[in-house]
Amino acid sequence: MSSVPAHMMKPTGWFQVGWSTDFPSGSVAARKFFGEELVIFRTESGALTALEAYCPHMGAHLGHGGTVCGELIRCPFHLWDWDADGHNASIPYQDRPNRAVRMRSWQLLERNDIVYLWHDKSGAPPAWEPPDAFEALGADVAAAEYHSAHPDGQIRFGALRLNPFVVLDNGADPAHFVAVHGSRTIPIVVSSEADGHLFRVKLGFGRRWLTHPDSANLDALDILQVGVGLSYTALGSLANPFVVIVLATTPIDDDTSEMFQTVWLQRAEGDVLPGRLAERLDRATNQLPGDIKIWENQRYIERAAWAANEVKGFNALRRWAATFYEAAAD
Repeated sequence: MSSVPAHMMKPTGWFQVGWSTDFPSGSVAARKFFGEELVIFRTESGALTALEAYCPHMGAHLGHGGTVCGELIRCPFHLWDWDADGHNASIPYQDRPNRAVRMRSWQLLERNDIVYLWHDKSGAPPAWEPPDAFEALGADVAAAEYHSAHPDGQIRFGALRLNPFVVLDNGADPAHFVAVHGSRTIPIVVSSEADGHLFRVKLGFGRRWLTHPDSANLDALDILQVGVGLSYTALGSLANPFVVIVLATTPIDDDTSEMFQTVWLQRAEGDVLPGRLAERLDRATNQLPGDIKIWENQRYIERAAWAANEVKGFNALRRWAATFYEAAAD
């Protein structure tokens, strides 16, 4: 993996920890992110909760044998109950709970059937929320109708030896499309700008983007970086069906990250034909493994030897990304 300071694996922001379908009502799941053991459970009312995994009583892991009881999670060791805020709710062999202890809770948010977790090393509450993926990528994308991403468009790559920062760099790297993705020419950077916790990039395919940059019928790749670990993209135009993808890179520890890819295909004529949807999905997803192979084996270079025409784009993206690491670095 790229050699980077440990604090670069602990940025501030929202990060994917799964999909809504991973956590049905009454379920309990053990997860590890940012070097922390977590238990994620959905109560009987449907509320999704994340707590530190170890019971303060005697250290049992609630993700292994814990059970949901109404709106509480019950420890498998001594049956102590804990609420969504991490407070002890009851002890079966004592007439009052233990109010002196509290488990750390983590803020979760569900949007577009994706489950996001807020991480801030200092414990500060969320300062912003991830947008709706379709609305954030523009009116044309939001107006279209899409097939459900579940189940085939929800792809989990598991633990990879990479840092979310090397994935982030892709937003300023149109030149790699020729070598890695087989593009005939380098895409044209139509626009690139920071907007608070968002960074927007539009890449145009074909020379006509130089003469018709406002045409909605020319294929383009719209990239919306949402903090460090989330990348929303839309590929297509009014002439070709859109493909919307959320690529999420969530640190597990100081060496590895889990990567999720969620893919929605715009509904199009011919989709009912046997094998057509599977073919479209394969075209939409067969490029990412080439990126991953490079990301897992590259070395992160802070002062990279960029070409002269790359300096502005990379510097702008990295300056923006550094703001999500300031608290962690301090």
